[in-house]
Amino acid sequence: MTVSTDSAKRALFERLIDDAGLFPPAGLPMRRALRAHARHRESAYAWVGGTFVVPASRLSELEAAREPNVPLTLSVILDAAQVAKGDTVGADLDRVVRAAADGITVAAFEMRAPAATAGSLERVVTAVAAHTTAAEVALWYEIPYAGGWSRPLDEALAEIATARQTAPANISVGAKLRCGGLAAGTTPSIEDVAAFLVAAHAHDVPWKATAGLHHPVRGMHDGALMHGFLNLFIAGIALQAGALEPGRLTAILSEEDSREFVVDPAHIGWADVRVDAGAVGAARERCVAFGSCSFAEPVDDLRELGLLL
Repeated sequence: MTVSTDSAKRALFERLIDDAGLFPPAGLPMRRALRAHARHRESAYAWVGGTFVVPASRLSELEAAREPNVPLTLSVILDAAQVAKGDTVGADLDRVVRAAADGITVAAFEMRAPAATAGSLERVVTAVAAHTTAAEVALWYEIPYAGGWSRPLDEALAEIATARQTAPANISVGAKLRCGGLAAGTTPSIEDVAAFLVAAHAHDVPWKATAGLHHPVRGMHDGALMHGFLNLFIAGIALQAGALEPGRLTAILSEEDSREFVVDPAHIGWADVRVDAGAVGAARERCVAFGSCSFAEPVDDLRELGLLL
């Protein structure tokens, strides 16, 4: 992802929040979610917003509900592959082709890695290549987490790195980090998040995040301890820029004092760590975005912290 580097703040927040309003805990009906997305796109903070996230299984519903010819950029969850046996990615991609209409751009696909992994990612990349003529599209591959990673991270990120190197030039392959969930054991520990960032950096794999990142700074929210998206992205960007040693990742990820974070036109940072605008912009090519079921909540929190004045 290419972002503006005129300001470190702009480089950090530009297109950072993908709109996942269809998903829990918000779970908005399709028409309401599309209307909310349209309002966000017309607001003063439209530049913070990214794609509209939709399951492939609901694309026909989206087609029926959307305003014709209103531009809409999608990230499509290949969800049938997560619930059915066998290779169903092609069927999901066929739905994408059928849903294509004026004004719709599919910028990304997302999927959870299946239990049987041997060669699976290569098959997905091949299927995506056969179904898209887009100049550029991303494929985000989620490593399942349930009280621990389903596979050794180094092994999983190495597989994604290999697929990334062999994919067609118009397809960017990256990893997806789930930071929370409604079920017990679906929120990774600070140490597990740090391990993900280290592995992604070591294998030069871009990543996006999802779930549990409604608030900028780690803390208790609605009775649950949640990761903060400032913690996560400033940690990832500083690591990518060479401004933070891997051994300090757990400290920044566990920070609960918003005053320890710096976000201004010249730099972003934490404690004594600083990253300038150019380095932030370069790092955003690897630390890409996160999906949130609410766009307003994280934006309002940033405004309350004085970071989006």
